[in-house]
Amino acid sequence: MLFTLKKFIGGLLLPLPLLLVVMGAGLVLLWLNRGTKTARLLLSAGWLALLALSLQPVADRLLAPLEAHYPTWQPHGETVKWIVVLGGGYTWNPDWPPSANLINNSLPRVTEGIRQWRAHPGATMVFTGANAPGNPVSSAEAASRVAQSLGVPAAAIE
Repeated sequence: MLFTLKKFIGGLLLPLPLLLVVMGAGLVLLWLNRGTKTARLLLSAGWLALLALSLQPVADRLLAPLEAHYPTWQPHGETVKWIVVLGGGYTWNPDWPPSANLINNSLPRVTEGIRQWRAHPGATMVFTGANAPGNPVSSAEAASRVAQSLGVPAAAIE
């Protein structure tokens, strides 16, 4: 119950849902003929913020400090035993190709894990992620199947 509540509230705090709620509040105020100036302000600010965040240069500029702070790890002669790939968004349809089941940032995570595994062929890949409600396959299993379809042997996956 708390997990579901956390996911719901966390989802509402993401930029798109939050801006849609702000614009929805503006529409409600307009329909109720109350606070027309506030309604105009909410709708305008929400729409402009959504437009700005949708533009690639703005998004890139906002992400640049994080990406610069956490660069891609490059080993310098170190031995790697484990490559952990964190789970992300996924869906499950057995009729789709394995990679089509991964959504959001899951596929880039898996491909980076495979890249690291190819650089360290003796390493074991570990995938994380539980079952989403209604899915018979976990996020970890879906990602593991993608890795196997791209050439990682099952023996190299834990």
